[in-house]
Amino acid sequence: MEWVIFPALFMAWAIGVNDSAKAVGTAVGSGLLGFKKAILIIVIFTTLGVFFGGRGVSATVGELGMELSTNSIGVVLFSAATAVTVSSMRGLPISTTQSIIGGLVGAILAFDLRVKWGILLRVVFAWVLSPLAAAFVAVVVYEIYTRLFKGIKQIQLIEVMYKWLIFTSAAFSAFNLGANELSNVVGLMGVIGVNGFFKGILSLALAFGALTFSYEVIMSIGKKLTPLDPRLAFSSQFGSAIAVTTANVLGLPVSSGQAVIGGVTGLGHYVGNPINWELARGIVLSWLFTPLISGSLTFLFLHLLP
Repeated sequence: MEWVIFPALFMAWAIGVNDSAKAVGTAVGSGLLGFKKAILIIVIFTTLGVFFGGRGVSATVGELGMELSTNSIGVVLFSAATAVTVSSMRGLPISTTQSIIGGLVGAILAFDLRVKWGILLRVVFAWVLSPLAAAFVAVVVYEIYTRLFKGIKQIQLIEVMYKWLIFTSAAFSAFNLGANELSNVVGLMGVIGVNGFFKGILSLALAFGALTFSYEVIMSIGKKLTPLDPRLAFSSQFGSAIAVTTANVLGLPVSSGQAVIGGVTGLGHYVGNPINWELARGIVLSWLFTPLISGSLTFLFLHLLP
């Protein structure tokens, strides 16, 4: 069992490299939050999320993988982390959740086990719906936010409110990162009896990933996709966080990355900002190919290993 801890840590690190961008990318990209402060927010609120908000997601993922052996779960995590790392090297904010689910399906097919299609289809439906819902909620938040700020004339007060609002949205998103993405790993490790304090170790591994190699992905969301001023940054981030929180309550392992991309792109298009459609297409294609790559790697490794 001990060796499975290493691919679990690898997966948590990969989540930090890629998914931390979804928690703080808009805040850093808009210039309202420094990189080091953003990492501190991730450390604190991701840990809170995985301990206090991820039970439903962990249960859903654990149910999908409950028939797998310890070695199979290790292979799933390693394959998923490899797929995520490759995409992160290209600066693409992909879905680590999809990578893990793809790996699970690959393992289930490798052993001719029964695919729980009801759960799987519910998860896939949530993947499709989350970016659309995030875009809609982001627009609503933006409209409310703009009307509230129209009556404020003091620039200093506006700046303070901007900073607090962007901090709130980043903290909210980081909490969801622990409650959703990292809880996928927790759910699989729970199948083999590893839980409790190990959640804290996974949070530290995620934070190390965010600190070491997340900058390029953060810039993809925060600057390269569409220009973000403080209002757009807050509205897209907060709208996305609401969409992911709704999924957490329902126990659905969605991607906060998909939600944030949906929120940023949808709101940017709504206000007439230029969208980097080439980057957007690359991101969407990565959403399609990542679970396939992860599932294929898992399937291949399980057939090659004794």
